[in-house]
Amino acid sequence: MKKIIYLITLTLAVTFVGCNPLEDLYDDIDARETPGVDFIQADEQYTFTAEDYELYEDELGGEEFFESQDQADLILPDFLAEKYPVWGEGSLVNVTYNLFDETVLEPISTSQTLSNLNDIDSFLSTTIESAENGTFVELTYNAEVLAYTLSDSDFETIEDALGSKYPEATSSAARFGNFERRSGRDSYWSDNMIVEAITALLAADYNTGQVLVVNFAIFDGSPGSESFTLQHNGYNFLKLDVEASGSDATEYTLTGDDYDAIAAALTATYPGPGGNLAQFGSFDVRVGSSDNAWTDEMLVEGFNLVLPSATEGDVYVVSYEIFNGSRGTDTMTLLYTGGAYIQSATVVEVAAVVAKNDGDWEFPYTFTRADYDSFGFRFPNFSSSNIYILDIFLEGLFPFAQAGDVAMVQYDFFAGGTSTKYGHSVFDGDKWKLTPDVIETSFQYGFEDGVWVPDNTINYVLLGADVDLISNALIDVYPGPADNVGFFGSFDRRTGSSNYWSDEMLLEAFNILLDARNPGAAEGQKYALTFVVFTGSTGNETKSVIKTDGVWVYQ
Repeated sequence: MKKIIYLITLTLAVTFVGCNPLEDLYDDIDARETPGVDFIQADEQYTFTAEDYELYEDELGGEEFFESQDQADLILPDFLAEKYPVWGEGSLVNVTYNLFDETVLEPISTSQTLSNLNDIDSFLSTTIESAENGTFVELTYNAEVLAYTLSDSDFETIEDALGSKYPEATSSAARFGNFERRSGRDSYWSDNMIVEAITALLAADYNTGQVLVVNFAIFDGSPGSESFTLQHNGYNFLKLDVEASGSDATEYTLTGDDYDAIAAALTATYPGPGGNLAQFGSFDVRVGSSDNAWTDEMLVEGFNLVLPSATEGDVYVVSYEIFNGSRGTDTMTLLYTGGAYIQSATVVEVAAVVAKNDGDWEFPYTFTRADYDSFGFRFPNFSSSNIYILDIFLEGLFPFAQAGDVAMVQYDFFAGGTSTKYGHSVFDGDKWKLTPDVIETSFQYGFEDGVWVPDNTINYVLLGADVDLISNALIDVYPGPADNVGFFGSFDRRTGSSNYWSDEMLLEAFNILLDARNPGAAEGQKYALTFVVFTGSTGNETKSVIKTDGVWVYQ
């Protein structure tokens, strides 16, 4: 009855005050200290509007999103206090708002040696099988390293490839067989230019994920040499911040005749694998799950049959067709020693960024200095005014994209300072659209002890199945009450009844229920449990519990 009187009084006040706005009325009410006033307990859904963000323009820097959940938790309680001044204890509001949700790297490390993207994909697919598409990982691992030394003819090839872009620098490199490293000269080669040149020269010759040490001659006032450790990401070579030395290797790709020769020589020894190789022209490498699988030792035995004669210490990188559920290509590095090829590799610890896309792990497209230069940017980064160019660039990079295709990207972005960002762009059939770092999310806030606070309370109404669960679980402990609630579906709350459910008994029942329905509930999770009671007539009662030290207790 008190609520009805309050609402009638409020309505009459609006009528007689007339021109005074409703907000003034609310301000005149001392909401939590007015004797006899029964304030509203409510449960509401609310979506933050453009006008709401504008109220906090200074705090949000004019943006229509919160920088972090902590910032939202600071601002939203004050907002709710202004918006709902007469709401009281136990009120809940689920607020929907925009939140900055930057993609971050998940660090993973392994001591395994991985030679290329196929190895990386296999490792991550088993290590974090449940990772969602769009996940970015910084994987630290031991990479197999190869080496390459630029020759005079390579410098000439670089001039052919980049002469129109860097005429003085490429002409000097081709003429003298080195990179000019004196920064004041017109023919100067920066680190980024050298990486661009190596990409133009060698990218087509190495597998995605391969780490390569490239040695080259320089001139910095006197003749000398330098080396870069690079990784091929499927698009370009990227310079790694590690020092390594690799072995100069000869590339060898198995031919159809090679597969036939290996199959003919080894089918008697390995009938299943040999016959499969002869039929399909690829090595089944599903060791442990296929009777036709080739182990590394068997592969080395086969390669020794077809590789050319070599001298002691020669290194070969053999490319060959495999089947691991689908057809693909893999490589193996072999060292010629003691009259035979053996599996051998130089390794170095590296950290590489990879992303999951359509179920597979891949390298994101990493925007290079050359890319930013081609956009006409003064600085090698995007900003809010030109980020749209990223999507335009992808049109040329993926000219045959289909609707729904996703491109993973890594780029530098300036917003007061420069940082590296990770994300994905989706092709809608016409244009690429970079997914923003701002997401729409929601969080619940509750009114407790006179203030609005972040609240994770789950409102839950007990179902018939829940009552059955409690009845069956406690029938031996509380035979009368458990049997009664199982039969009538209501908890007897009459203190003089033999079937009475005390607060302590109910809490025991709630622990049984919530441990069954939500066994993984986090510490601090809250529930407001509503259940049918009998007090002479049936009605509803609500109890609030929170998980503390692994058990459910009353709030």
